[in-house]
Amino acid sequence: MIAAVGCTATDDGAAPAGTRPSTGATGAGPDRTRPVLAFVQPEKRAVMLADAAGRTWLAARTGANPPAEVVWSPDADRLAWLDGEGSGGTGELHIYDVAKGRLHSQPCPCRGVGFLGQDLATLAVDGTSLALFPSGSPTERTRRVPLSKGQGAYAQLADGGPDDVVIFGVLPEGPGITRGQGVVSAVDRRGTVRGLLPAKKPSTFTDALRAPDGKALAWGTSDSGGACWTRSTLLTHSGGTAEEPVRHLPEDAAFRRALIGDRQRSLTSFAWAGDGLTVTYGPLEGCQVLGPERFVSYYVRDGVRTFLGTGMIGIALGADGRVARLADDSSSAGLTRAPSGIASYTGTLTLTLGSREQPLGKGVSAFAFTPAETAAVRPPAAAAQPPDAAVTTADDHGKKLPEAVVRLARQIEEAAVRGDTARLVALCGTCRAGVHEWIRGEGGAAAVLRAIRAHPGRNGDEGLMYPGLSSCVDQPEQDITCTLQQLRDVALLGLRPDEDDVDYGGIVYTTWSGGPTMVPLVVRTDAKGEALWTGLAAG
Repeated sequence: MIAAVGCTATDDGAAPAGTRPSTGATGAGPDRTRPVLAFVQPEKRAVMLADAAGRTWLAARTGANPPAEVVWSPDADRLAWLDGEGSGGTGELHIYDVAKGRLHSQPCPCRGVGFLGQDLATLAVDGTSLALFPSGSPTERTRRVPLSKGQGAYAQLADGGPDDVVIFGVLPEGPGITRGQGVVSAVDRRGTVRGLLPAKKPSTFTDALRAPDGKALAWGTSDSGGACWTRSTLLTHSGGTAEEPVRHLPEDAAFRRALIGDRQRSLTSFAWAGDGLTVTYGPLEGCQVLGPERFVSYYVRDGVRTFLGTGMIGIALGADGRVARLADDSSSAGLTRAPSGIASYTGTLTLTLGSREQPLGKGVSAFAFTPAETAAVRPPAAAAQPPDAAVTTADDHGKKLPEAVVRLARQIEEAAVRGDTARLVALCGTCRAGVHEWIRGEGGAAAVLRAIRAHPGRNGDEGLMYPGLSSCVDQPEQDITCTLQQLRDVALLGLRPDEDDVDYGGIVYTTWSGGPTMVPLVVRTDAKGEALWTGLAAG
């Protein structure tokens, strides 16, 4: 249940240019001087702010290329962003003064933005210098700082810090260096470049975030074996001497069920939360079937991963127990894709306030708590793992099953759990003698249990088969594209990819390519509407 708190401003909540907005602290309006969260709505071309009560207002309109992220100053008095991808590094830099409600924009041939102390820093497009914008900008003069070592034309400034900024520089392909690999460096305000990785140990890179203490950092990798064969992983680094980063990859039941393992997975979101991080892994947009259970979120601290739930594109933690969740915008197709070039996904952003959840906006692509909120996070409690497998009430395409079929399936399940082969034989009263022998044989009850907990499939005049899955591909818009129900069964049955299938561009799963031997059960409904277990599909 979602309960509204206070009021939520519309896009008309923007302060007039050149004026100082009222605080709204004692009235019904938002407290515009103390935002706790910023977020981007790309289709509305809006950067929005929210206060601690979940009341929102428009900070500024964006251009045709909305930003991929927004960056807070250390004291949250300013918010900065660059035009999104598509501007070729020659778009505009935007700095929003929170207290005055004013936006300053100027051309910026630069890549990436972050705060170096109180100065806003960007990297020149040729990778040779930093531009530092003081807190009094634009009235105070911008300072250019040459780097002690150029970082190349494709380098980007990933995040700031109190004493230095983080830069990723792409290396040319060659022996020991694959496409997209590069070096991660720290650059101080004198332009001194300090490598953070050991020699000959490059990394791929998506984005980086500095810890609230300004020392440790985290970044995501993007190791690619082709357009739809990319694996992303969260890494953390002390931020000190050159050393290999630490990988953070879950191994629990929720992650295994999501089927986003060694060959395909995306890192949809990560954020610092005190001295830990929140992270969400999910399927590759456009390459894998999308579904809420395939997006799994965790809190990572000291190498321990705490499960936070599924169905979120991203999650971030704030002070006083505040939690921001970006969940999919519900539709018949599942997750909503953002317009091309804006973001991989958009969703509905909510802010949890105690036991209540306040909606902040739909069509949100990026969001960030202020540094003070991020620093004051307390470790969260673990969410319950997904429930254990049980008889389903829908077939392998999501269609509701007759009550009589579900009732029979549960009777079969109960007997199989007990290992009661006599009861199973009785439930399969019309089955041939050979089927009865199979049920009584070694592993018979266990095989029945695996099958009856899967989603059944329609089998023409023969009725239903448990499981209905024979083969499917984890790739959208194919003739045998996996349904979400079939993907659940792939995990339930422990099926492995069919490595011999080369007819599709995604991972193919078949009931004969891996996992325990599977013999489908056949269930029919008679003229009176009663469900009958009539045998096995294999004899």
